[in-house]
Amino acid sequence: MRFPRSLAALVITWVLATASAPSRGAEGDSPGTDFGDVALSGDWYVLIHYKDDDSVDKSITKFRDLVWSIEQTPNTMTWEEYPYVMFSGDVEMYRRHAMKEHLPWEPNESSWKRIRESVDVSSRAMKRKRLTGSVGKGYESLPPLTTGGLNTMTFTQSWRIRFEKERIRIEIVDSLGGIGFEEMEGATRYEITERKAPDELRGRFDRDTLHGTFRMVRSKERKVVK
Repeated sequence: MRFPRSLAALVITWVLATASAPSRGAEGDSPGTDFGDVALSGDWYVLIHYKDDDSVDKSITKFRDLVWSIEQTPNTMTWEEYPYVMFSGDVEMYRRHAMKEHLPWEPNESSWKRIRESVDVSSRAMKRKRLTGSVGKGYESLPPLTTGGLNTMTFTQSWRIRFEKERIRIEIVDSLGGIGFEEMEGATRYEITERKAPDELRGRFDRDTLHGTFRMVRSKERKVVK
């Protein structure tokens, strides 16, 4: 029996498409991820690529990086943020050049391998937040002990973490104000929407006029070197 030429072409196209299609449930297949089951405990290198709406050249993509050290329990979460990550040799030279020239620096394969083994940070400007709550209700940082007196400016930072089926929302709200002053606020938001691997998460980053993406990779060790 001979198929018509058009039907044979259709069968061949279907076979090729089936063979090349990725299998569902493969590693990194994010759509099936329930982010309510994702534990954040560990040391994470966070790389952010973003653009600035207020930049003269809005096509420029900049970067910043930091390290999060997270300890998550059913009722509490301790979150340390290290804004200064340290590399050595040529890696640091390329990184600093990219930062100076406003380039979207990306570690090469060997650098990513090293990051997964260990990350070096400075304790300078390190922040530590303790949050209470649960995965179901979300976690929130404890309120400040004092708010200051009359004509005293105070700065506070509130953290909120929400675990949802399709995403994890991280919101950091900076507040500056006090009695007798108009309060000013700014929020930084990270929305985790993709799990490329058990130790790699990705998502959206937003802060005021800054918008972009971020990638967080878990490291086996975090070392404070200065």
